[in-house]
Amino acid sequence: MYAEELNAMYLGVSELQLMENAGASVAREVLLRFRRSDKVVIYAGTGGNGGDGFVAARHLAYHGFRVKVVLIGKVENVKRSSSKVNLEALLNMGESVEFVEAYDSSMLKVEDADVLIDAMLGYGVRGNLRQPILQAVEVFNRSSGFKIA
Repeated sequence: MYAEELNAMYLGVSELQLMENAGASVAREVLLRFRRSDKVVIYAGTGGNGGDGFVAARHLAYHGFRVKVVLIGKVENVKRSSSKVNLEALLNMGESVEFVEAYDSSMLKVEDADVLIDAMLGYGVRGNLRQPILQAVEVFNRSSGFKIA
């Protein structure tokens, strides 16, 4: 955890609230700039950034966007409690969000979308990227659509 998060929690803002605010802010910007019928693909990691992506996906689906979430990893690898809460909320939306686990590089494909959101990694990443994250970054960069990171 970093200074900004620790400071917010010291002031009484929970990790779950921080995640909700981050994901909702991304969704709000997409709402301002794109049509509600557009397709949004969110590449989500298994950590805190992925949780932000789950929140954004939930909000965008609620507002009528066609949303696909590509989890880079397996559901059981999502360990952070706030990310788990938001993943469960997303999965409870049922068919309004397409959800795919991509725990192997071969499961990733170039996407044709209006908007792509990178919610894979945050400031906690260290060292060289490994598979399947490395392949996910490459596929994300080759995919068509407006990219948000």
